[in-house]
Amino acid sequence: MKKSILYSTALLAFLLGSCSSDDKKVDTVQATVERGAVLRTLSISGSALDVLDTSATTTIELEEQDHLDGELLSEVRVFVDLDDNTEDETTTTTEAFVKTIPSSDFSVGEFGLPRGTLSITLGEMASALGLDFGDYNCGDAFLLRLELELTDGRVFSSDDVTGTVQGGSFFSSPFQYRVNLIAPLPSADLYTGQYQLTSLAPGIFGVNDFVDAEYTLESTGNTIRVIKDAFTFAAFGPFGPVDIEFQFICGEIVMSAAQGMGAGCGGTIQSGPALVDNSTYDLANPDDTEFIINFTSDETDDCGTGGAQGSIRLTKI
Repeated sequence: MKKSILYSTALLAFLLGSCSSDDKKVDTVQATVERGAVLRTLSISGSALDVLDTSATTTIELEEQDHLDGELLSEVRVFVDLDDNTEDETTTTTEAFVKTIPSSDFSVGEFGLPRGTLSITLGEMASALGLDFGDYNCGDAFLLRLELELTDGRVFSSDDVTGTVQGGSFFSSPFQYRVNLIAPLPSADLYTGQYQLTSLAPGIFGVNDFVDAEYTLESTGNTIRVIKDAFTFAAFGPFGPVDIEFQFICGEIVMSAAQGMGAGCGGTIQSGPALVDNSTYDLANPDDTEFIINFTSDETDDCGTGGAQGSIRLTKI
């Protein structure tokens, strides 16, 4: 009981101390708890999962609060749906039930309130919706929704809470979560080392953006690589050296936007993603021996030519 009092006091002090407008927030939160209950989000891991790994897991730690300090908790039900972000949007789903977390799976936490953990795999979410790989893809997202049922039969979910309770810095009780599907590379060493750059299609003014030469590729993140110390526009210079960043995104190789080329016609010429047809790589078995980067030369049209679609090939040495 003392822990509950301390918890309530600390919560009230936190909300009152943030700013004067939080008086209304306190009233809203208190009224929400008195009328029903909330599921506070304590932590989340796995908000983005490897689309190829059905064992990849999302874990959410929850704390339930009602006006009887958790004694009204009966169970939490978990539902899932798919947000299909592919261009053709061919997969249509209806929200499906996944599992129940009974009150017996909760234990008393730091503040005397019940705490529990939701763990759910990509495979479980797909199975509940009757989906196989190909029905869901990199770039899509699974949408989790929770329902909290009390012992008196009342049920609360995402439609029953205000914005203050949903996304507040303390309560954070949205009852819903988005799990993005991504495609991390299997190794940080892939697409790194010494590469020979060969120009395949010229950029603006009909000349190559990059000097054909041997360059070092470095990793700055799981799916981010940098061509180090590249020289540019040999026809007019050359200029540089500059570092050029590109990314591996859901099967496509994409030059990052606003890559300064070390030269300009007024401002700095910047190259970036291809307007159409980024080159691709095999999600399941990426091969770094040779690959192509398509890009937009002078994407901001600094030189007034309208930009151009360039292309380079990188071959591992």
